Amino acid sequence: MSSSRIPLSRVLIVVITMAIVAGLGVAIATARDADGAAVAEPLMAAKNSPADKPRYVAMGSSFASGPESNKRGPNNCGRSQDNYPNRVADALGYRLVDVTCAGSTTSEILGPSKRYHKPAQIDAVTSGTDVVTITTGGNDVGYIGRLGVQSCVNLAMTGKRPLRCNANRVPSPAPVTESFVSVERRMEKMVRAVKARAPKAKVVFVDYPPVVSVADVACPKLPLAPWEIVEAGLVADSLAAATAQAARATGSVLVQPSQAGKAHTVCSADPWLQGFPGTPPYHPTESGKDGVADLVINAMR
Repeated sequence: MSSSRIPLSRVLIVVITMAIVAGLGVAIATARDADGAAVAEPLMAAKNSPADKPRYVAMGSSFASGPESNKRGPNNCGRSQDNYPNRVADALGYRLVDVTCAGSTTSEILGPSKRYHKPAQIDAVTSGTDVVTITTGGNDVGYIGRLGVQSCVNLAMTGKRPLRCNANRVPSPAPVTESFVSVERRMEKMVRAVKARAPKAKVVFVDYPPVVSVADVACPKLPLAPWEIVEAGLVADSLAAATAQAARATGSVLVQPSQAGKAHTVCSADPWLQGFPGTPPYHPTESGKDGVADLVINAMR
């Protein structure tokens, strides 16, 4: 059997051609950003693909879902695309799984929701989850719902009842100490459930920015009687204390809009929450979503 030899000159030509083609491939794959500036990283590198990003699960009620109207929308949970979980995920490069739901309670994080026909929010936590945020407890103690009814009744008495305001409703009773103890215990149970599914996940409790502080006085956006303002402040403080205790007991990270938000109550120059009537009332404004997101981002870095 005879062997053939390839001239050295032909080998060099092939090598040079391959190098040129490889160089062109990298050049062709170089993308441009939205402003038209060249991006240094070739597309073929496929870095920062969704699968490479930390998996972030956001759980909680409407203060996390960030509803932009009184309507729940197609997912029946009032999730907005610019709520604080979305802002955090965008800023930190996380892959967000948002299961927050307006109206949800601590029980509906731990178990399925019969009211909204939704699975337990905790089911979104898998072994590959890296970060979990939790904002919950307000609906368990009737926090915002009570304020809405009180505000509606007070406005109706002045002849200024807004749309979607049923002045015949009676506010629910103020929560008692045991109510906050139960919330705290279920928060601790959430962390144990997260750790059972994702042992290495970082759990972050994010509490509620306050509607009022006990020192506030009524303003046009806050149609509450003085004693109702004091009660609302005490409920907010008790809910924040329960969240803080759950975070301490479980070694979780604690982010406190309840403290930073005291300069941003409804009657302030830069409120983090809408007044009454609002869409929906006493829920995060754009400034509020941004403020809470900044607090979470700073805690994560």
